[in-house]
Amino acid sequence: MTIHYRLILFVLLAATTLHLAGCTSHQPSLNKGASKPMQLRVGVSTNAPPFAFKTKNGELQGLEIELSRQLGKFLNREVVFIELDWDKQIPALEKGTTDIIMSGMTITQKRQYRVAFTKPYMRSGQILLARSSEARRYSNGIYSLMGRSPKIGTVEGTTGDLFITKTINRPDLTRFSTSLNGVEALAAGDIDVLVHDAPILCHYAATYDKAQLTPVLQMATEEYLAWAVNKNKPELLKAANEFITANANNKLLQESIHRWIPYL
Repeated sequence: MTIHYRLILFVLLAATTLHLAGCTSHQPSLNKGASKPMQLRVGVSTNAPPFAFKTKNGELQGLEIELSRQLGKFLNREVVFIELDWDKQIPALEKGTTDIIMSGMTITQKRQYRVAFTKPYMRSGQILLARSSEARRYSNGIYSLMGRSPKIGTVEGTTGDLFITKTINRPDLTRFSTSLNGVEALAAGDIDVLVHDAPILCHYAATYDKAQLTPVLQMATEEYLAWAVNKNKPELLKAANEFITANANNKLLQESIHRWIPYL
């Protein structure tokens, strides 16, 4: 891989274990004495590779899918994936339809009013994706969009969408329902840049074979990814945090991240 992908891997994973406490001495179980494992209902949105997506045969894949199964084993609970549109994730958690959201969710103040977040498991941020032939025009990242009039795309309802709306008040901003729709529009020339989460855009830059796309690796924001739990389930929140701590200390968390974001 190129030095650019080495750089983004360093930025993304440099703080993977930031703020994590020391290793716990036991494995918790929220299912003690049960003859059959309780279910762990995991909310996922399957349109955001490398976090969660479907293969051509309908199989769920991705970093969050792998981590969900590891968490289920850690808690001795049967993992059941509940597929939801992104804007339905938090309402479903609040209603009790799901137990936890594991779908590449960024910690934000607004979301913290409604859900309890676990410790962060990855550092991320917003970057630009451009066509390779024009990438130099945007070498300064978000600052390249100031005072110019490129056609900007975002994924609606995401932190990137909120960031661009606040920092660049553009009436012609194009919002897409999925990251793939935005990538396809960029490849077709309908927009000039797509602003979205670094892991997702780097994934498409490496795998989307219909056009030459290049990520601009200057982070416009600093964000942390975590899992969301209903505020009325403190035991599950505590157990999920213990899982993150234990897997960060034994390096299994980093191994999973490397497996799905293989920029080296």
